[in-house]
Amino acid sequence: MRIDVHTHIWNDQFDRLDQFIGSLDELAIDRACVLPIAPYMRNEDMADLVERSNGRIVGWASVLPFAETTGIPRVDPVEDLRHAIEDLGLKGLKLHPLIQGFALNDPGLVPVVSAAGELGVPVLFHTGPANGRAGRMENARIELLDDLAIMCPNTIMIAGHASPLGPASYLARKHPNVYLETSITWARWCKLMPGLASMVTEHAGADKILYGTDFSIGRDERVTGLNAVLEELDPADLEKISGQNAARILNL
Repeated sequence: MRIDVHTHIWNDQFDRLDQFIGSLDELAIDRACVLPIAPYMRNEDMADLVERSNGRIVGWASVLPFAETTGIPRVDPVEDLRHAIEDLGLKGLKLHPLIQGFALNDPGLVPVVSAAGELGVPVLFHTGPANGRAGRMENARIELLDDLAIMCPNTIMIAGHASPLGPASYLARKHPNVYLETSITWARWCKLMPGLASMVTEHAGADKILYGTDFSIGRDERVTGLNAVLEELDPADLEKISGQNAARILNL
């Protein structure tokens, strides 16, 4: 089974669910974790997509991690998350430091990230740079997860876009609760450096890597590009990365 832990259906694509699922069929993806980004997509809308997907979508939640920002009162993030998981049936939490305006090692994240662990769901963070001008790239440096993993040891954390270059594999090896996700960066760097995917898998451990593409409608190349560089992996390791690890941590 192939489970893509990083995909998107944008707000203007809710009526194109059949096209999204058709693409999953063509790309041999059995189940897709669709990740929203609060406040731009409601958790209720995600739950609706899950219900209409006939089991193909694994819905994740997103909350604004701080209850109040610049004097604007907002929903308490812990209660918002609890509602999304317990009442709406969503399976994980997506947080984006650049878009949502926080640093990955901000102690203020502890209440909501710890709550995710208590609720039994993982948290996937955007790590690394992004093309948009929102946020400071410094806030998304993957090294900052080192602090948060220590502050929240009982929560599974997934480093999204975890570059195979640099410290990502060390973080996964060091922290039992840190996993790496492959979208964008693996297709780019492992294509340029044959053998890199195997080296990182050996160092981090095949049990700590999750198949993710950042796929959305019309972005098939993100899937095919990743598949091409993962062909060098040992078949048993590839099976873990492609779906077994995700099924385990998401209780699928």
